[in-house]
Amino acid sequence: MAQPGTRPQSVLFACGLNSIRSPMAMALFRQLFGKRMYTASAGVKPGEPDPFAVAVMDEIGLDISKHRPQTFEQLDDWEGLNFDLIVTLSPEAHHRA
Repeated sequence: MAQPGTRPQSVLFACGLNSIRSPMAMALFRQLFGKRMYTASAGVKPGEPDPFAVAVMDEIGLDISKHRPQTFEQLDDWEGLNFDLIVTLSPEAHHRA
C-alpha cells in the first residue's frame, strides 16, 4: 500500500459489471496520467460491452471500443489484485473490494 502523501503506482476502478463506470473512469484516468501509473478495471459480475458508453467516450475523443469487461476473479487470474488504490464506483464493488 502507498505511503501517505505519495502517489499510488497502480489504480483499480471497480463497479458492478465493468461495462460503463469503471472503463470510463479508467480511460479518463489514463488520459490524465498516461503511463505514469498503471490502471485497470474490473466488475463484480460478468458484463457486456456497452455501446452507449463507447459513444459517450468517443464524443470526448477517448476510445474504449476495445474494452472487454472482466470480473475481479478474471483480473486476479491474469494480473493479480495488487493495487495501491482501489476506487469503487458501486456499493457491490465496494463490498467485493
